[in-house]
Amino acid sequence: MIPSNGVSLEWNANPESDVVGYKVYFGTTSQNYTAVIDVVGATKTQLPAVSLGSTYYLAVSAYNAKGDESPRSAELKVTADVPAPAANTSMSFSAPGQAQLQWRYPKANVPVADKFTIYASEDLKTWSSAGTVAASASSSSDANWTYFKFPYSADKKRMFFRVGASNAFGEYQ
Repeated sequence: MIPSNGVSLEWNANPESDVVGYKVYFGTTSQNYTAVIDVVGATKTQLPAVSLGSTYYLAVSAYNAKGDESPRSAELKVTADVPAPAANTSMSFSAPGQAQLQWRYPKANVPVADKFTIYASEDLKTWSSAGTVAASASSSSDANWTYFKFPYSADKKRMFFRVGASNAFGEYQ
């Protein structure tokens, strides 16, 4: 599993005219914030790296140019859900060097994946990204599964593939 540094928080602006910034309080225990992020002139910020499967608590306050700070917002509790892995990965060939990587993803009772990253290797040691597929780009679905296909052209005699499912919190490989 690969955690993400790309998780952000966005909130509604304080309606008072003298607000110049916000403080975002962030921690792993309710009302015990270990990080404070100062956000000047915006209502969105990147959060610190998160660990998949962990729960975080956040609150926001506004402040003016004198440094007077408003009470904190209601606390937001967020769990960094681990996306389920792609299932039944297989390859079908249409011609030499022309193939489609296929997999399926469960529809229910799992954290949602936003995208899938396809990794390729010649030696099972060194992996590189061969492309991505948005979760909305399914090729078909049934009552339980969403199905995906990824066209791939290779000029190598032997290739290995794996599919990583990711959401805003990170990736499951």
